[in-house]
Formats: sequence, structure tokens, C-alpha cells
Amino acid sequence: MVEVSGMVVSERLVGTWPITIFRDPCSVGERPRWVAVACEPTQLPREAANSCLVLQYWRKQLHCPPVAEGETPDAALANLLAALNGG
Repeated sequence: MVEVSGMVVSERLVGTWPITIFRDPCSVGERPRWVAVACEPTQLPREAANSCLVLQYWRKQLHCPPVAEGETPDAALANLLAALNGG
């Protein structure tokens, strides 16, 4: 686990892709969503894990790695792996 701007971020290496998973700052309510990104935590803009605006802006950049969302960290990871594998 890695801490980014006070948030705990899960770091995994799955196959050839580094994976960073964090709570979606755009989700509200009691059931947060999760974001999985195909990058190292150090490649993630520090504010992206804390700011919905920064996350949305960053996702629209050409250099942004593949990103997926899910209702749980495992679901976000599964969605990201499906996207990376062309699914």
C-alpha cells in the first residue's frame, strides 16, 4: 500500500502493467467507487486521488494511462484488466 496525499493507494503489478487503485474522489455517499489506473503511484498526479476535477481533467489527457472504475477495488481491477486485454 502507498499513501498519496493522505489517501491509501493500493499498488499491484499484474502481468506487465503496474496497477494503482484508489477511492474515486468523484463518488459520493456511503458506497464509494474505486478507480484502477495502469501506472505506478508516482505517475499519478498527487491531486488526482483527492480532487474530482483534477482526476477528470487528467483522464482526458493523451498521456493518461488506461483507467477503469468499479464498485469495489477488485471490480475496478477486473474492469481495467479487461480494458488492457482488449475486452
